[in-house]
Amino acid sequence: MARFFRAPDRRQRFLLPLDMMEWLPEDDIVHLMVDAVGLMDLSKFEATCKVGGAGQPPFAPAMLLTVLIYAYSHGVRSSRVIERLCRRDAGYRSSSATRCPTTRPLRGSASGMRAR
Repeated sequence: MARFFRAPDRRQRFLLPLDMMEWLPEDDIVHLMVDAVGLMDLSKFEATCKVGGAGQPPFAPAMLLTVLIYAYSHGVRSSRVIERLCRRDAGYRSSSATRCPTTRPLRGSASGMRAR
């Protein structure tokens, strides 16, 4: 019997695997969604994005679509909840590639994709 506690080292580098897709089991649905969205032709959505202007570049439509599909498949519809999950949940972090979109791009992409 051990006579000590296993103390966590929270400052440890590379606690998680370097490849974000290894954060989840191989049979997790996020792998399917990332691959499926990668096969889609999103050129019409990309054409509506303003690139090269002032400010930060927009999020990639493929990433936003992946996050939305993943969230909707889990019954999450609120952009605020999705934003919070992108910061905390491994599945959402993998689908967003750790680029946490705020509520505004999530709402805009969801409404824009519904309109088309």
